[in-house]
Amino acid sequence: MRASFYDLHIHSNYSSDADHPPRLLFEMACEAGLAGIAISDHDTVAAMAEGTQLAREFPLEFYPNVEISTHYGTRKFHVLAPLVDFQSAELQSKLQGLAEGRRQQAKVRVDRLRDLGFDITFEEVIRGSGNPIPTGPAIVQILLAKPESHESPRLHRYLHGNESARGIIAFYRDFFARGKPAFAEMERLGTLEALQLIRRSGGVPVLAHPGAPGYEADESVLQTLVAHGLAGLEVYSSYHEPRSTRRFADWAARWDLVRTAGSDFHGRVKPHVSIGSVKARGREMIEELMERKG
Repeated sequence: MRASFYDLHIHSNYSSDADHPPRLLFEMACEAGLAGIAISDHDTVAAMAEGTQLAREFPLEFYPNVEISTHYGTRKFHVLAPLVDFQSAELQSKLQGLAEGRRQQAKVRVDRLRDLGFDITFEEVIRGSGNPIPTGPAIVQILLAKPESHESPRLHRYLHGNESARGIIAFYRDFFARGKPAFAEMERLGTLEALQLIRRSGGVPVLAHPGAPGYEADESVLQTLVAHGLAGLEVYSSYHEPRSTRRFADWAARWDLVRTAGSDFHGRVKPHVSIGSVKARGREMIEELMERKG
């Protein structure tokens, strides 16, 4: 009997830090026994048309989504937009602006790695990632995959040492995080602006992985976001331990937010996360989201 769970946070290779094309994601979701998925790429809806077509071939429900990079003062949050109209001209215009900001950030990151003595160029990152707008993890993938990197003492811990199981994430933390030597700021939408953009584009604003390192939310922030249109909270995530999951579920109940579930699957960047690994909610989650559409 097929499971009834939905995974609303999956990345395709249209996110430059993810590996798999939409068709393979559909195949993997079927193998995982999922009933429905949403592809939620970083600041792009490029996979949506393909996903809509694939949904006619596979026994899966498919829903449009996007993960938007935002800032709230000096803090940063990712906001999901399940059920969004991915053809919205306003949405696509805003995402294009974010894409241009991401590309400039990537160039600065690579330049700073070169200044630190790492042998890498922006051109080889573009070739290796197959994406003109490479994210930080994509840059790290290319660097660590270079044959000469395996002989570098500075990279040993990420390739062969105790950090190797999550080497890409560990390198990102040590070099690209705020305050680290290759940090580069990027253009982001204001979180409150993103909430309204999603609503105007027919989606339901959901705060992604509120317990993820660097994206943590607290009750004060959440109360403000709810007052400005937040309608959902990604309670069930690969980032969340049982204790934090219970806390976020309590927050969702307190502010009448839809509890969403998503694995945040990428591929090699997060080898410990698989599609459908967060089995928590089913069709009722979609129905609750539909009730919140503007």
